[in-house]
Amino acid sequence: MEDFVQHNLEERIRERAHAIWEAQGHPEGLAAEHWRQAAEEVAQVNKVAELPPPVATGTAAKALTKKDASKTKV
Repeated sequence: MEDFVQHNLEERIRERAHAIWEAQGHPEGLAAEHWRQAAEEVAQVNKVAELPPPVATGTAAKALTKKDASKTKV
């Protein structure tokens, strides 16, 4: 499983680096910089994807608490 995850990560970085290279007009000699930029961008996306689910606050939390309380009454 870990090999698949690593391969998937490398593939995403490769695709993003290629897109950066194309967007910059196919310059020569910048492959390492494109890879670094792509890896950074993919890492940022992964951080957002790994955020915990939001917690209800304020009125929403009160409404959920009332709903949960009414379910527990017998």
